[in-house]
Amino acid sequence: MQTCYTHCSLNFQQEQFEVHVAYSGEDALEIFAEEPIDIVLLDRRMPGLSGTEVLQSIREGGDAQQVIMVTAVQPTEDLASIDVDDYLLKPIDRTKLLRAVEAAELILTYEDSFTELLSLTARKATLEANLDKTELEKDDRYGDLLQRIRELEEEADTTLQRLETDYQIDMLVRDQRIGSQPVEQF
Repeated sequence: MQTCYTHCSLNFQQEQFEVHVAYSGEDALEIFAEEPIDIVLLDRRMPGLSGTEVLQSIREGGDAQQVIMVTAVQPTEDLASIDVDDYLLKPIDRTKLLRAVEAAELILTYEDSFTELLSLTARKATLEANLDKTELEKDDRYGDLLQRIRELEEEADTTLQRLETDYQIDMLVRDQRIGSQPVEQF
């Protein structure tokens, strides 16, 4: 397990990211207590505290980190209620992982509602890619996820229109990351 963390750390150091490596959930929490961390890569199955427990502690701390779960654990409907910003399945190639980290870095510049929208949309995409849509539609958590996405899309559209009008900001990033189509009605 240590080799995997070290390999990932070396790759990100080559990309000019400052990297802190934790070999257990407890180590991760110690690092968070000592260092400001912007982007967190977690595995759901970590020694000691699980990645989900570490995630809960991060969120309770109120810090605005982007948390990417990188795991071999296949998603289930419970992903709709886990407060993670992206969920990537192993094995994952370096390019895809780096793209997710770069997207997380960009997202940190958005306001909270945009961050939440991108996070929920990533969870929705993972659920829909890995689970039967008919079963998902029966789950209230999935319905709540879709409803919140619709609410945030409406807020985002208003803000994005203002950015385009007042600041001539190109919305290419939004269209590539979350798509330009609204969430379908349930």
